[in-house]
Amino acid sequence: MLTGLAATAATALVGCSANTLLPADASGDSGSGTTSCGNNLCLDLNDAANAALTMVDGSLVVAAPTDRLIVIRTSMTELIALSDVCTHAGCGVRYDRVNKALTCPCHGSRYALTGAVTRGPANRALAVYPTQLDAATNVVTITL
Repeated sequence: MLTGLAATAATALVGCSANTLLPADASGDSGSGTTSCGNNLCLDLNDAANAALTMVDGSLVVAAPTDRLIVIRTSMTELIALSDVCTHAGCGVRYDRVNKALTCPCHGSRYALTGAVTRGPANRALAVYPTQLDAATNVVTITL
């Protein structure tokens, strides 16, 4: 199974930067190939690997050079990107579509979509990364 995932990851990244794919998390979100665009990260929403972000409330975990990000489609014209790493113990957070919040499965911390802690034990906000959607090319640029 890992060999197949590695082969899939290598295939998806042909022609892209050395960012890695992340495995699907328990919510069913899948990892995505990303490309460097200057000092930023770009996600082509026309790529089937990024299909989760074509729908409102879709989310995807992607690797960045210095962080792991969760990208969430909040409306047809807006996406947000936050660190996927809980500030309490480093577990990956998950997007709760029903409550529009991020939750940590390890110790129960909750975060608003602004990154602010709404329930501990975490006491520091998640890093937030500015995003821009180019509607003409359907590419999301995440400023790192």
